[in-house]
Amino acid sequence: MKNLMEKYEKFNSLINQIRKVFFAREDVFYLIFSCFLAKGHILIEDVPGVGKTTLAKIISSSMDLKFKRIQGTPDLLPTDITGLSIYNPKTMEFDFKPGPVFTNILLIDEINRITPKSQSALLEVMEEMQATIDGKTYVFPIPFFVIATENPIEMAGSYPLVEAQLDRFLMKISLGYPKKEELKKIVDIYLWKRESFVFEEKLTLDDIISAFEEVKKVFIDEKLKDYVVDLFEVLHSDGNIYLPPSPRALLHIFRTASAYAYLNNREYVIPDDIKSVFPAVLAHRIILKNSTDFRDNFNYLNLILTKINIPKV
Repeated sequence: MKNLMEKYEKFNSLINQIRKVFFAREDVFYLIFSCFLAKGHILIEDVPGVGKTTLAKIISSSMDLKFKRIQGTPDLLPTDITGLSIYNPKTMEFDFKPGPVFTNILLIDEINRITPKSQSALLEVMEEMQATIDGKTYVFPIPFFVIATENPIEMAGSYPLVEAQLDRFLMKISLGYPKKEELKKIVDIYLWKRESFVFEEKLTLDDIISAFEEVKKVFIDEKLKDYVVDLFEVLHSDGNIYLPPSPRALLHIFRTASAYAYLNNREYVIPDDIKSVFPAVLAHRIILKNSTDFRDNFNYLNLILTKINIPKV
C-alpha cells in the first residue's frame, strides 16, 4: 500500500478538525468514515437536539464533493427524491429533471417521517447506486454516501423503517450526550453563530478514490475470519435472538473493519477493529425477543463479544 502514511495523515487531520467543532465519542468519527470508505450508508438515531444534522453537514463540508439534503416530511413524493421527466413544449420531448439523490453525499433528515412509498424509492438508489425512472436507468457518481437521521422518541407522523430498508444502511449509530466540559464549548461555538464550517484542507475526489482501493488491500488473517464466523454462529444459536444477522452482514463486518484499520494507519486488521465495528454494523440487523430498542441490541452484541476468545494474530 503506497503512501499509506500520507493518506492516514489526511484523514486523521480531518477527524481532528471535526472534533474541534463537534463533540462526540472519538469512535463516532472513525465509524462514520469507516462506513464511508466501505462504500456503505449510515443511519444516525438519537433524540432531538444532539446535533445529528449538524454532524452530517460538517462531514459533507470536509470533502470536496457535491452535497444535497432531503427534509423528511409525510408529503414527500418518490419523484421529489429521484426526479421526474417534464414535458418541454419547445422540443416536444420530455426532459429529465434529476432529484436530490444525484449527488455524492446525501443527507436525509428525519427519514422516518417519509412515507413507506417514498422510502422505497431509496431502495434501488442505496443498494445499486442507480435509479430507474420512466424505464431509463441513471447511474450515480462515485462516491455516493447517504447519511440519514431519525428521532427514536417521536411516534406521531412517523413511519419506522422496515427491515429491508434498514439493511440498506451499513451502520446505525447514536451520538449520545456531550460531556459536561463539552457543553460550555458548544455554547461558545454555536450560541449566536450560524452553522458554517471551513476546513483547512478538504478530502478530494482523488484522495477518496485512492482510499477506496487501498482499503481493499488491507490484510485479514484467517484466524480473524474464523473469529467472526464463530461470533455469527453464537448469534444464530442464541435463544434470545429472534432474527440473527445475514451473510451480507458478515461481509460488511470485514469491509468496515478493513476501513477502520486503514484509518488507524495499519495494513492489516486486528481484533480491536472487529470489536469496534461489530455492534454498529449488526445492532439494526438483529431482533431480540424481548426488546425492539436498537440500543439494547448494541449492548447485547457487546456482551456476545465477550463469549468468544480473541485470537492472537
